[in-house]
Amino acid sequence: MSRDSLNESLYDWPDLGWDEQGHDPRPSLLLGNGFSQNIWPGFKYDSLFSKASQNSPFKLLTDTDQVLFTIFGTENFEMILNVLAASKAVAGALNQDDNCELLQDHENRIRKALIQAVHSVHIFPASKFPEENRTGIANELAKYMSIYYTNYDLLIYWCMMTYIEECHENHFFDFFWENPFNSNNVGVSNKKNRSGVYFLHGGLHLYRNILGRTYKQVSMGIGLLALFGDNHNTGAVPLFISEGTYQYKLQSIYQSDYLSFVFSCFAKDSNPLVILGHSLGGSDQHIGNAINAHMDRPVAISVRKDGNIPKKKAAILHSLPNVENLYFFDAATHPLLHESLRIQEAPQ
Repeated sequence: MSRDSLNESLYDWPDLGWDEQGHDPRPSLLLGNGFSQNIWPGFKYDSLFSKASQNSPFKLLTDTDQVLFTIFGTENFEMILNVLAASKAVAGALNQDDNCELLQDHENRIRKALIQAVHSVHIFPASKFPEENRTGIANELAKYMSIYYTNYDLLIYWCMMTYIEECHENHFFDFFWENPFNSNNVGVSNKKNRSGVYFLHGGLHLYRNILGRTYKQVSMGIGLLALFGDNHNTGAVPLFISEGTYQYKLQSIYQSDYLSFVFSCFAKDSNPLVILGHSLGGSDQHIGNAINAHMDRPVAISVRKDGNIPKKKAAILHSLPNVENLYFFDAATHPLLHESLRIQEAPQ
């Protein structure tokens, strides 16, 4: 089918037939922040940096802390924490203890601000995310060959764990056959009947240690969100891209062994692609460019019926000029974006 015309019409998801049994090859799935927002509206915050910079009820970042973000032209906490860690190492090597102490103060405060900002917007604890919802989401995710997640929250991680606990089956895999991640050990047996999960922009359960290696936090029965940020004694920093332009996102991706691996997998993936809750805006141009490289594969993308539908279509067509087989469907008709998944209770 040729590219959709710029009108008000949208397919219903079931009419496309992409989730039917026996679909070969199984499609891949790209999940954006619209997926997370549909589950918990609290994810509609403008940015973690804005949350940490606001004056009420209390200011997490001082004016001096914020200057560091301004100097480097970013709102990405991971980048600033990495800069401080490197600066502290240089100051230590030069025996500048006073500077080390100053840098450590900034690092501690910025890390604490990040932790508190994340906790203020995330669902916590996991039990407030109903088990039946997690199970239903996992069953839908299992239909896809590859699942690419651009959000750093723990929602699909919790869904995967629930599926494993209930089905006693390791259907999902994330390539962490070793911890820390080993890019030389990413083989998968029986891959065709399983689902790979790729955290394209990192996640709250992922960390970069002082040697630059990526490792996955294990809950140990406490809960990953409760443990988030509890790695300051090891010098590890959370590995997720919170804000920034697509150039900054790419910079962070290529500086990480794990992120560069998963983005490479996404860029090479030529299977039919379903896109949910992602607008492919300018700050994610690297995502659009990777999709655009495979002009012959079919791409189905969700669109909300609210607002100007032709304008939304035009923006997506602008991001994907080379994709010939593009299908727009009503977001509310896909099981992973159904309103029944929404959590009304406050997370804290």
